[in-house]
Amino acid sequence: MTRDQATAALRRCQAVARTRLPWLLLLLAIALCYYGSYYRHGINFRDEGGTVALDAKRLLEGQRPFLDVSLGYNVLWFYPVVALFKIFGVSFVLLRAYCFVLSTLTATLAFLAVEKVSRKPWLAFLVALLPLLVPGMTFKNYMPLLAVANSFCLLHGALAPPGSRESFWKSFAGGIVLGLTFLIRIDLGIFFTALWLGFHLLRLLDRALPIARRSATALAGVAIVAGSVLLIHAPVYADAKRRGFDHEFLAQYASWVHSLTSSLHRGAKQTVARLPDKPAPKTDKPAAAAPANGGLLDRSAWRDFVDAKDAEHREFVALTFIPSLILAPLVLWALVALARSTFSREPDATRRPLAALLMLGGALTAFPQFFFFRPDPPHLSEFSPGYWTGAFTAVLLLGALDFRRVWTYLALIVLTLHATLYLDRMLPDRWTGTIAARKNRNKRFHGENGVDVFLNTKEFNGLNQVQRLVREHSQPGDYLVAYPYHPAFNLLTDRPTYEKDVYIDNATRTANWDAEAIARMKQFQPTVIILSDWDINGTEASRFSVWATRTKTWIQNHYDYQGTYMDWYEVYTRR
Repeated sequence: MTRDQATAALRRCQAVARTRLPWLLLLLAIALCYYGSYYRHGINFRDEGGTVALDAKRLLEGQRPFLDVSLGYNVLWFYPVVALFKIFGVSFVLLRAYCFVLSTLTATLAFLAVEKVSRKPWLAFLVALLPLLVPGMTFKNYMPLLAVANSFCLLHGALAPPGSRESFWKSFAGGIVLGLTFLIRIDLGIFFTALWLGFHLLRLLDRALPIARRSATALAGVAIVAGSVLLIHAPVYADAKRRGFDHEFLAQYASWVHSLTSSLHRGAKQTVARLPDKPAPKTDKPAAAAPANGGLLDRSAWRDFVDAKDAEHREFVALTFIPSLILAPLVLWALVALARSTFSREPDATRRPLAALLMLGGALTAFPQFFFFRPDPPHLSEFSPGYWTGAFTAVLLLGALDFRRVWTYLALIVLTLHATLYLDRMLPDRWTGTIAARKNRNKRFHGENGVDVFLNTKEFNGLNQVQRLVREHSQPGDYLVAYPYHPAFNLLTDRPTYEKDVYIDNATRTANWDAEAIARMKQFQPTVIILSDWDINGTEASRFSVWATRTKTWIQNHYDYQGTYMDWYEVYTRR
């Protein structure tokens, strides 16, 4: 090869490296191979898989949301799964594949967002690998997708020229995505509504247009977003009205607002209470049925970093607080840059700092769920895809793509070190949706409803024994109930439940839950009852034997104990 030929080949490689499509195709290929290698591995009884599949099956059979089935989330969390089940049949494995498609879409949008602000596809590819390799809890893959998708729309809206046709079309598209967000998860819809309103309000600072035109443009933008949200809700509401659950469908919006404000207040209050960094006072009182933490998981304190007995715990303590330490100065940087831009003579000077501020806001939308309520690795993995997308794009926007600037370099180095620590801790954790689900799972288990998965030896033997007991002591159509939260047993044995809400714990139970649960068991006479004593909220008070002592005693007096399987699950059959 001559020198000219080598130079030409090098230039062609550089051109490919600067081209979006090859990197995007590589990302999709990795997603296909990565998720395809473990989408059939494992079935967990402490995640959303059984809930989503079972509730979608119940909706497919004609039961109505909110009236017959308590969904926990809004209807579009389940309707796409119902459609898939209607076409291909009820299949747990199909649901898992669908969830990984959602994660692939999340990584793709993260790639496109970073590539738009950096014009460096290789950098966008590296950032997109983070949500791809650690997609978050399987069966809750909507959460990262909604955070990244809404942030993606806000980014495009902020960078569009104000008052232009492009700006209005992007507000319309953002409103459609926001409407879908409300129909899937209302709390995220509320947070992103605040960001859209803030975006149009801050657009008034953009000097590209006269003040009167800016005001009219802001009002038009708000109207377009609101109209899009209503437009996407119209057919869903019409269906709810036709089927008689329209009142419950609308009531959940006010209920979420009330629940969100009270929960945030409680979470912030408990955070302040933990700030003195003192150990909890000792007490001789027995655990109460109602927990003092209101169902919140205890969060590690900084002292736990020193006191941790292993590197894994120490890493998680650091990962709990690092996002706050990174996002706080980035938000301050964005606010200062936005304030300075108002004095600039360039008419579009506010766009980049405004876009950065919105991306950081998008990164924070899933933060309260993790930091205040469920500070554990699964919820950290759920929050992180939006965080990585928002943090990296904000740094690139604020650095104006000038990699010679010291602060940009420093921020990118800090984020890279954070990402390295994150992958080291989260990749080996199967609860974060990673390939760790494959570990030691090489025995193929066949259950009902498409539960055709690979398990480890303990899971395989335990589930076969449970399945045998259910078949021996019940017939198809007989009821099976599993407390406090294990609907996957209903799914893999194809036995229905009469419980409207399959999730119950010490924080959500009513004062009369024991009496009501016993009355339902007398009425419906389930043939099989499965119990576990899982500390569902990380406290002794959250164990079923503590907060449901009366119910468990009644079951033990009226049902035959068949044994405990997989170390956790007690099986009782009707006498």
